[in-house]
Amino acid sequence: MDRLKAWYQEEKEKIQGITGLKRKLEYIWQYYYLWIVGVIGVICFLSFTFYQYNHAITDYWFYITFANTNAEIGNGSELWQGYIDYTGFDTKEKNVEFNNVAYFDYRKNETGNTYFESYITYTDAGTLDAVTMESESLELLGQSGRLLDLNRDECKKIKEKYEDKFIYALPFDVEYSGEPVPIGIDISDSILMEKYNIYPDSCAIGIGANTKNIDAVIAFLEYIYGG
Repeated sequence: MDRLKAWYQEEKEKIQGITGLKRKLEYIWQYYYLWIVGVIGVICFLSFTFYQYNHAITDYWFYITFANTNAEIGNGSELWQGYIDYTGFDTKEKNVEFNNVAYFDYRKNETGNTYFESYITYTDAGTLDAVTMESESLELLGQSGRLLDLNRDECKKIKEKYEDKFIYALPFDVEYSGEPVPIGIDISDSILMEKYNIYPDSCAIGIGANTKNIDAVIAFLEYIYGG
C-alpha cells in the first residue's frame, strides 16, 4: 500500500510539472491508455449487464420442454417459428420457449438429475406449460402429480377434441384418486413424429400442473395437427 501511495504521488507530481493541458493529456494517454480503455470497458460491461437485468423479458406466452430428443426443434427452429406465426405471439413482449435440451426418462429412474430438478422447479413455479416424451415415460411421470389432470374444467376443450388419445396414470397420491386419471395425450400422429421424428417409437404430451397458459397449449395442439 505504501509503494502504491508513493507511486501515485510521484506520478501526480510528474504530471503537475508538465506545462500545458495538451501535453499533460498526451502523457496520460501514452502511459495509461490501457488502464483507461480497461476502465471504460468495465463501465460499459456493467452498464450493459445492469440494463439487461432490468429490461430482460422474463414472462412467457408458452414454455414447452421436449425431453429426451436430439431433434432440431428448439428456439429459432422451423417448428418454433411456425408456432409463433400461427399464434401471432409477439416475442418482444413475452418469450416462447422451446426447450429441447432436457434429458430425464422416468423409465430409467433418473429423477435425481439436474434436468429433472429443473423440470420440477419450472413446473411448481407455473412456468412450464407442457412437456413431451415417449408415451410410457410420460405415463410414469404422470404418477408424480406434476401433470395436469385433463378432467379439470380448464381442459374442457382439450377433452372434447382429444379424449380418444388420452393417456392415464394412477397417482401416487391415493387421496387425490384411487383410479387412473388422464395426464397426457398421445400425439404420435402429429407433425412432431411424422415430420420431425423426435422420438423412435411414440410421442405424448402432458400439461404442467400449474400452467397459466392453457390457451397456448391448445394452440400448440392445433398447430402440430395442421393448424
